[in-house]
Amino acid sequence: MTVFGTTRACASAAALTLLAAFAGQTVIAQPIPVGTSTITMTYETTAGEVSFSGDRDYLPGAGGPSDATALGDAPNIRAFNSVNSFGRRAFLANSNPVFAGVLRDDESLIAHAFFKNVPTDIGEDFFPDLVTGGSLTVTVGPINFAEPVRIDPTTVMLHALWSANQADQLPLLYINLHNHHTESTAFREFDDFINGGVFSNFPVANYVLGDLAVTVGGNGTTSLNLSITIPYTMLENLEETGQVVPPGLPAPQGFLEPFHFHIEYTVAPTPLAGVPAASFWSTMALIAIVAAGATISLRRARPATK
Repeated sequence: MTVFGTTRACASAAALTLLAAFAGQTVIAQPIPVGTSTITMTYETTAGEVSFSGDRDYLPGAGGPSDATALGDAPNIRAFNSVNSFGRRAFLANSNPVFAGVLRDDESLIAHAFFKNVPTDIGEDFFPDLVTGGSLTVTVGPINFAEPVRIDPTTVMLHALWSANQADQLPLLYINLHNHHTESTAFREFDDFINGGVFSNFPVANYVLGDLAVTVGGNGTTSLNLSITIPYTMLENLEETGQVVPPGLPAPQGFLEPFHFHIEYTVAPTPLAGVPAASFWSTMALIAIVAAGATISLRRARPATK
């Protein structure tokens, strides 16, 4: 009889084991968060600091305000976490094959989204009694993964969106209802965001690069946490000219407040320490060649079948 099939299988398994040992982790296409993360929104009112929290899963099909649920006992804040389904980068990647590369095969898009209690309270303030010149602090964590991952800081972005029905009531309506702020001045795929119509320079730029301050803990591990402080004035439309907002619209500090904003960024498996990506895949190819060579040797050494 022959044991060639079993021996060849063992040789292949050994090659795969060698690959896994070299990598030190499972090679996956897109890292997906495991379990829930706690979202906390904190801001200062004239009566003192208030804070609202809630645990959220990472929704794979989130698409808008209907996916958001009340954040603790916040009077007018709803929230969700999502993965690979919501955000400006996901919108651009899915809008045209030309822009598919803005979300790479080995990374996932994470979003932490906030909405007013749409549609019932869209005319109410997002953050009642927020002090003049105040800020919002958003913290999220732990963000757990089955393998070490790293946030790409050149993809971190804050997106704000205004209601067209409300903006149209302004004396000078906003042409662009989408605003963007980024962590990096070297925003990744900036040209794609311009060419894809997400970033616009008409009538003024609807984006500001490098004005967002984000703190990430645990980058390169299996458990991340994120903190971002957003000056409330960052939620002022970049086309705002200081016009008077008509009564009945949410303008607690003199400008029309957006009804939605979210934070988004990409995560990817942590590169092997000291091994550039090109070297990694070259080594993988070498392992495959070695495995193939072992199979050929085994074939030649196969005993005769009776």
